[in-house]
This record gives sequence, C-alpha cells and structure tokens, in this order.
Amino acid sequence: MKIVVAMCCAALAACASVSSSEQRLLDADRSFARDVQARRIEGWVAAFDEHGSQVDDEFRPVTGHAAIRAHMTELFADPALELTWEPDHVALSEAGHLGTTSGRFRLLQTRPDGASETLLVGRYFDIWRKLPDGTWKLLYDLGEPDAAPTTR
Repeated sequence: MKIVVAMCCAALAACASVSSSEQRLLDADRSFARDVQARRIEGWVAAFDEHGSQVDDEFRPVTGHAAIRAHMTELFADPALELTWEPDHVALSEAGHLGTTSGRFRLLQTRPDGASETLLVGRYFDIWRKLPDGTWKLLYDLGEPDAAPTTR
C-alpha cells in the first residue's frame, strides 16, 4: 500500500512540475510583468516580437511595435493605473521554439486617497516565440475580463 501511495505522489508531482525550458518561459513572462512595472509603455512594447500582435477591446489585432505603442500609450500614461499579471500555466511546442503562457491579470487604480481599487480582472493568453539567442518575444497577447456577476 505504501508503495502505491508513493508512486501516486511521484506521478502527481511529475505532472505538477515544469521542465527547465518551461520554467524559462514562465520566467520571461514574469520578467515582462516586472519590466512593465518599471518602464510602463517601454516595457510593454519591448516584450513583443517586431511582428507581434495584441487584441483591442473588440478582439481585433493590433500588430507591430508602433501600433501596439499607440494602442497602449493612454493606459500607461496614467500613473494611477497599474496592470499586473501572474502566469499559472505554460506549454511548449515539441521543438521548443513556440510556447504559451496564461494566467490572471488585474487592472488597478490608485484613488486620490491612496487606496487601490480593482477596475478589471480576467485571464490572459500569450503566444511566445523563442529567438536564436534564447530570449522569448511575444507573438500574440490577448486577455478577456471575467464575466460580470449576474444579479437576481
């Protein structure tokens, strides 16, 4: 019985663990989040591949550094707004040159009294490309706010 339990625990641990390659992609996503906190729009744009895209509020693609910068400048220009996220899932292609991360995002606003108010929460999904030097760049970023609570 103890052997069966130990084998089940080992199998579950293996499923929950990530490979070193997956860990590097998770690290890239977390580094992206830190860079955005530090450099705002510059950090946001720098994470994208030159042909990368994100979606707008209507889920239309916004492609290329100039278009992404124009689309996101207003959000990052407001020092009271803060976009944060944390990945909770990673997957790699078999060749290891494409990967995805997904997780939860939050848009916060600092009110005049200094308190923080959550404006939006949801889930994001990113597609990444590994460059020849081993760095990861975003090919596609999209997020969807959680459904508004229904009232009865």
